[in-house]
Amino acid sequence: MSRVSKKAIGVIMVCISVLGLLLSIFLLFQVWHYRQPLKDSLQAGLDQSSSMLQTTGQGLSVINQIVKNVYTTTVYLDDATSALAQTMQSTSRFMDSAGTFVGQDLINTITDTQAALNSAQSSAVVIDNILSTISNIPLIGITYNPTTPLNVALGEVSTSLDPVQVSLKNFQTNLNDTNANMQILNNQISTLGLKIITINNNLLQAQTTINSYRSQVESLKFSVERAKTILPSWINTFIWILTVIILWLVLIQIGILLQGITLLSTNHLKQELPIENQSNNQMPG
Repeated sequence: MSRVSKKAIGVIMVCISVLGLLLSIFLLFQVWHYRQPLKDSLQAGLDQSSSMLQTTGQGLSVINQIVKNVYTTTVYLDDATSALAQTMQSTSRFMDSAGTFVGQDLINTITDTQAALNSAQSSAVVIDNILSTISNIPLIGITYNPTTPLNVALGEVSTSLDPVQVSLKNFQTNLNDTNANMQILNNQISTLGLKIITINNNLLQAQTTINSYRSQVESLKFSVERAKTILPSWINTFIWILTVIILWLVLIQIGILLQGITLLSTNHLKQELPIENQSNNQMPG
């Protein structure tokens, strides 16, 4: 390798090593300069995360309590709906029995009563005729002249029962209509009960999900608190690792600088040696 090349390489090595040393010193200064701001910034971020997790945990607790209250209310509503449905079923059966009793049993009883009255009326006609005939005999001295003959009175009683049958028929119709409406309402209440059960199941699932979220939040809070505790040692360890790396680079660059200086010194000595040899050769022997 020529002297010029060695000299150029030496100059480049010296320049690069000097720039590297300056850059390393600058980086070392910056590392230790930003050590505390970095620690404060990370600490503030962890504090903010801890505060957010705390707020989230409190919000989940409030939501959990609300879900519990709603679930308790819907359970009471489900019980009330079931009781109402059972009551309406019992009332429907009672109204069905009452309709049958009024519309059939009582009407049959009145019909039988009218038939008996009609039969008695026929017998009363005979009795009225007999009594009227006997009263017309002067020797007996019986006076039979009623305002309303017995057969007429029995006929009036039988006739007066006709409107009762109509009223009972109307009453049975009203009971049947009411019973049909109650059946529709009972079906609607049953549907409502099924919807309430679905709501209760959804609330239970929501409560399970909320509990899972609360567990995760508690785990994150523990991790953040642990990170806040060990954060200073982490940063110090990281800073010292960077410092060691930079110092190692500084040593490498010092070695390169010394090599460059060595190259320049060697070339300078080689340039001086020929001049001395020429001087020696010019001296008389």
